[in-house]
Order: sequence, then structure tokens, then C-alpha cells
Amino acid sequence: MKSIYDNLTNDEFRVIRLLEGLDDNERVTASQIMDRLMIKDIRHLHQIIFDLRMKGFPIVSSKSGHSGYWIARSRAELKTYLRKKQLYIATHQKVIQAMENAAESYF
Repeated sequence: MKSIYDNLTNDEFRVIRLLEGLDDNERVTASQIMDRLMIKDIRHLHQIIFDLRMKGFPIVSSKSGHSGYWIARSRAELKTYLRKKQLYIATHQKVIQAMENAAESYF
């Protein structure tokens, strides 16, 4: 039987194990992950997080309040995170449309 862990790189495995080891309500910042796992490049860490998400790990994050990364602890928590991401995208799509309109009328 194939495991969700089978196709992980070493760095992906290390990051997911760190996140899975967090206590309830505990989060870990990018800086803390980098320090604990001796990852030197923030872009590399962001790519690892992206790749883990693409491989099906429900990694969520927050930049406000108690910020950091963690594994969603419930379907409801994941849905809340996804709603926030969808709102973020919708807001930025409005800005893109407004700037495209400005390019047509302003110049």
C-alpha cells in the first residue's frame, strides 16, 4: 500500500515531521523551521511548503496574531483557511482588473 510519505524529498520529510510534531494550537514560523532544520534559504523553504501542499498535506498558515505554519487539525479549520485564501485572490483579481482598465483609459 502506497503511503503519502513515499515520494517526499529529505527536506520535505523533515519539514512535515516537524509540523506533525506540533502540539495542539502550536504554530511554527518560517524562521523557526529554518533554524531547527538548518535550512538556509527562505525561498527553498517556501518551495518545500508549496510542494508539500501540492502532494496533499493540509498545511495552513497565518500572518496575523499567532502567526506561523501548522497542519490543519480539522476539515473546518482547513475550510476557514481556504476561504481566507479565496478572498485574498478575489481582492487581488479586482486590483488586476482595475489596473488593466486604467491602462486602457489612462494612457
